[in-house]
Amino acid sequence: MAFEIMKEILEAEQRAEEILKQASVERETMRTEAVQKSNAILSEAKKEAKKASQQKIEKAIADSQPIKAEILAQAAEHCQQIQTDAQSRLETAVQAVIGKVVG
Repeated sequence: MAFEIMKEILEAEQRAEEILKQASVERETMRTEAVQKSNAILSEAKKEAKKASQQKIEKAIADSQPIKAEILAQAAEHCQQIQTDAQSRLETAVQAVIGKVVG
C-alpha cells in the first residue's frame, strides 16, 4: 500500500513538472508573440505617422503656392517700378553729366 502511494506521489510530481514545463513554453511563446505584435504595431504606427507627415507637408506646399505667386507678382511689379524710375532718372543724370562736362 505504501508503495502504491509513493508511486502515485511520484507520478503526480512528474505530471506537475510536465505541466510546469508546458506552462513555461506557453509563457515564452506568448511573450514572443507579444513582442512580435508590438513591433508590428509600432512599425505600422511609424508608417502612418510618416504618411500623415508627408500629406501635411504636401498640403502646406500646395496651400503656399497662391501666396508664393502673389509675392512673386508683387516683387516683379516692384522691380518694374524700380526699373521705370531708374530709366526716368537716367535721362536726368545724363543731362546733368553733360551740363557739368560742357558747361
